[in-house]
Amino acid sequence: MHKIRRVIGLFGLTFLAILLFSACANNFSRNLTNSAELLSSECRIAKHIMGETCVPNNPQRIIATGESALEATLILGLKPTGTTTYAQKSYYLRKRFETSASVGLESRQLSLEKILTLKPDLILATDDYGEQQELYNRLSRIAPTVIAKWWDGHSIRWKECFQLFAEAFGKTSEAKEIVNTYNQRIAELQQQMGDRLQNTVISIIAIYPDRIRLFGKTKSISSTILEDIGFPRPPSQEEGVDISLESIMDADGDIIFLLAQDPEAKLYQQIINHPLWKQLRAVQAEKVYKVEDSYWRGSGYIAANLVLDDLFKYLVEEQ
Repeated sequence: MHKIRRVIGLFGLTFLAILLFSACANNFSRNLTNSAELLSSECRIAKHIMGETCVPNNPQRIIATGESALEATLILGLKPTGTTTYAQKSYYLRKRFETSASVGLESRQLSLEKILTLKPDLILATDDYGEQQELYNRLSRIAPTVIAKWWDGHSIRWKECFQLFAEAFGKTSEAKEIVNTYNQRIAELQQQMGDRLQNTVISIIAIYPDRIRLFGKTKSISSTILEDIGFPRPPSQEEGVDISLESIMDADGDIIFLLAQDPEAKLYQQIINHPLWKQLRAVQAEKVYKVEDSYWRGSGYIAANLVLDDLFKYLVEEQ
């Protein structure tokens, strides 16, 4: 009799579990149906490197998984619900919004669990040197996801990324104004430089605590801005490259823009006090200008306008 009761009890529990599972499955199915109906009536199609995504017309909980996505979100007047810790460290971006949850250290180290808890309705990402694409399937299961191509094998595509994100937001007219303003500032600087433009070789050098870096012509936003303006660059800076102190002459130019994360670092002090550094013609002419590392290596039009501010300041106003 005891065994019979236990069998009946087990059967009852199993039957109850089946009923509960069926109810949950039905609710889940209804939720999917409702979501599909909502998206079909209240979304726009955004084309990107992974295909097409139906993006909500008015996204409220945006995850920007890197600086390029974050810059586009902010300059277009939107606020991110979440972004990376690395992106929030850039002061020029951080001061434009009060707070945002961290979804990982950087774009290549995202926490899918954290993103899931934030319940986003749009995720923006970039394909950083081919490493982001593998995340698309997982990200797109959490929320509509748009991925832009950051690197094409030759140069960074910060302008194209901005344009794609603006289209995803449905803010193409606002984006056009931003781009037009940038182009007008480029033209104004060209005009004010006059004949000096083609005769001013500009070098960009970064001194990090552990290395010296020359900025290549196509691998940083500041370099592409100089390219847009038409400034010549030293032959040594066709490509970005790390150099030794003994090769510091490769950093020379009529003007040097100097980036340093830590001016108190041992390597920085060693370089600027070294006899070879003092032989550079830009140093001797007092044409070395210290600029902010974060936005000279930025990812969008916020950074670009700050770089242009520096160029106007040092190449026009102080000349």
